[in-house]
Amino acid sequence: MMEHLTELVSRLKIVIITLGLTCSVGFLPADVRGYSDPLHQYNPLVSLMLQRMKHDFLPSTATLIAGGLVDTLFVYMYMSLLVGVVLASPVIAYELYAYVEPALYPNERKYIGRFICSFVGLFVLGLAMAYFLIIPITFRILVWFITSAGAVPFIQIKDFYNWVLTLLLASGIFYTIPVFIVLLVQFGIIPAKVLSGKGKILTYVALFMIIFIFGPDPTPITATIIMIPFSAIFEVAAFAARRIEKNRLRDTNQTFTRPQTQLDVLCKYCGGKAGPTPFCSVCGKSRI
Repeated sequence: MMEHLTELVSRLKIVIITLGLTCSVGFLPADVRGYSDPLHQYNPLVSLMLQRMKHDFLPSTATLIAGGLVDTLFVYMYMSLLVGVVLASPVIAYELYAYVEPALYPNERKYIGRFICSFVGLFVLGLAMAYFLIIPITFRILVWFITSAGAVPFIQIKDFYNWVLTLLLASGIFYTIPVFIVLLVQFGIIPAKVLSGKGKILTYVALFMIIFIFGPDPTPITATIIMIPFSAIFEVAAFAARRIEKNRLRDTNQTFTRPQTQLDVLCKYCGGKAGPTPFCSVCGKSRI
């Protein structure tokens, strides 16, 4: 136990130091003049990102205001933290994998690699959907509700960026749901039949209602925009889950129907032929 805790602490130190370095990147000057004249020319990189988001998302009829003295500082810190997590994500993923890798079987290492690639791809897709489609349309709907009621759309800067960044993360995580569903089927926790027929319809309805109730748009427009590409991804995941379950059941049947000799048993750690002894002849680990 102490060996595992010591290794965990050492890897957490690497992650924390890396996060400290990557989070500070957002406060680097965006222009070389910021180094020579920081009092007058300093403009951090994170401010360029925030201004870009304002240009892409905020309608021309709306105006950003600072409701408090530290609201802008809070936004800078929040944005720098997200930038730091994104830049440090390869190190975080590697340290996490390196910590659990000794306990994984060879087939589990293969599944972890597929899981990471699929998770990253769908997460980036969710971010792109939110940035280029969901957030712009949702903002126009919300501002229309404000102006149609005769109010002037003055939006606090803290609420604006907190809302944008939260929706980006929520959309990215939402689009990774099919990966976790396939993983649950892979390990036999849920059957693949849940993803077809009435089970699939109930899943679509439940997800749509969750987006509609907890989403930022009081109309079903945003939920519909999110669900259309998500349904295509979900169908691919359901097909993959059925194939995985079919192959898993086939391998299980072959295991119980085909007689195995002691020399035919494969080691669960290295995948080699373990031999007739309780210890693997390849890696030396106990098979009991």
